[in-house]
Amino acid sequence: MSKVACFFHGIYPRSGQLAQASRDFDRKRLAIKDLKVKQLADFSALIALQKSGSFDYIEDGKLSWQDIFRPIVEATNGMEVGALTRWFDNNSFFRQPIIGNKINVDTKKLDNYFPVITPAKKWKVTLPSPFTFAKLASSKSHDSFEKRLGQTTEITALIIKYLEKRGVSYVQLNEPSIPYFGTTKKEITVFLKSLSVIKKARKNLKLAIHFYFGDATPIISALNKTDLVDVVGIDFYKTSLSQLPKNINLEVIAGIIDGRNSLMESGSSLKQSVSQIIERLNPPVLYLSNNSDLEFLPEPVAKEKLSLLGELTRSFRSHSL
Repeated sequence: MSKVACFFHGIYPRSGQLAQASRDFDRKRLAIKDLKVKQLADFSALIALQKSGSFDYIEDGKLSWQDIFRPIVEATNGMEVGALTRWFDNNSFFRQPIIGNKINVDTKKLDNYFPVITPAKKWKVTLPSPFTFAKLASSKSHDSFEKRLGQTTEITALIIKYLEKRGVSYVQLNEPSIPYFGTTKKEITVFLKSLSVIKKARKNLKLAIHFYFGDATPIISALNKTDLVDVVGIDFYKTSLSQLPKNINLEVIAGIIDGRNSLMESGSSLKQSVSQIIERLNPPVLYLSNNSDLEFLPEPVAKEKLSLLGELTRSFRSHSL
């Protein structure tokens, strides 16, 4: 039987106090040191919540990130922050990355965006997949998608090397573009080539790729035949379990907590869903998690959903004893 574990991934919503402090800072009504006090309070509460839920890996929630690309853009010489752009079909926005001809990552600028989590064996980080990065970026020279993908792959590989040196043990690449937009055979080929570059960049850390905002069946079937990643993630609100391959070879992230709906999930329904996922996919490890970033939810709702995630995971662990 599959081992059941859990974690959350991506951007976590800020508390009301931190959201107000961030607005005050942007309007120059609050000093940076006072903003950092509020950020530390949210960070500490989020870490404590994950530890109390016995999460197998712990993330920082990206509480100081303006969007999923911004710190990476600002730490990369040769990239610029572009126009405000809608994040898929959500009421959320990002600044479009603009890529120049020559790029180089200044990893020292990243230190403040990746606060150290202890113990190191539990430190997990979510990054944008280089494919989505390239898909949503533009370039000064109007280069082809393939060239942009080569550049974002290079950036991602450098950041993964940096994170592993700092002690990160698990990196998850989030990939909503392929399921949302659909993809061609050519794009799948270049996507897999990008992952092969990423694979060579890491030494021992665990590498995952998580798909959401659409049906991931075609790409999951393709990845299941490779050893490019250790873990694949699936948004089970968009992907039908019955269409996925049986007895998958990779570890699996089950996106069963809905990050785009404030309604609380039913614990009994989730338990039934997890049992069905284990029966069909039978992965070595099944990580219970959110399907997409929780930033779309009010912070109290996100907190309640993470508590439910921990309770659900504990119920499967005790059942296996």
